Amino acid sequence: MSFLTPETLPWAYAIGLLATGFILLFIEVFVVPGVNVFGVLGFLSLLTGIVYSYVRLGAGAALALGAWTALATGVLVWLVLRNRAWQRLVLHRGNTTKEGFRATPADLADLAGQTGEALTPLRPSGRARFGERIVDVVSQGTFIARGTPVAVLEVVGSRVVVQEHTETTDTKA
Repeated sequence: MSFLTPETLPWAYAIGLLATGFILLFIEVFVVPGVNVFGVLGFLSLLTGIVYSYVRLGAGAALALGAWTALATGVLVWLVLRNRAWQRLVLHRGNTTKEGFRATPADLADLAGQTGEALTPLRPSGRARFGERIVDVVSQGTFIARGTPVAVLEVVGSRVVVQEHTETTDTKA
């Protein structure tokens, strides 16, 4: 006597799709978090299992398998929370300046008032050279062509705001 008879085969397919979905979701959460491929495929596999059971086995079977899936999901979430497995997925210590981490370069403030040259077209952002330094900059919304002299208006955090620099020479003697 075989387990897979014509009467049990649709149940085996439906349960297999659900099990595959849970395995793929497990891989998404614990093995390669953030990839999303396994999570999407897992969700689609769960959904396909329920739809397949509805089409092949009827509404009662689909409801039963959907309830089983919801219960199994609840149990898995409970186990993850109970065993504190979710803590391995979260960074608990911060990256502070005291430890040497810095979100913005510390030496951008000294660019205020300096003049340089736009290395790329500024539409309104691009790159400019100030002496030997190449910096990401933003204009005040105006287009500045590549090679145009620029002057730094202000530095706020990592944002360096520039405008086109026009040199005026004093011809009075």
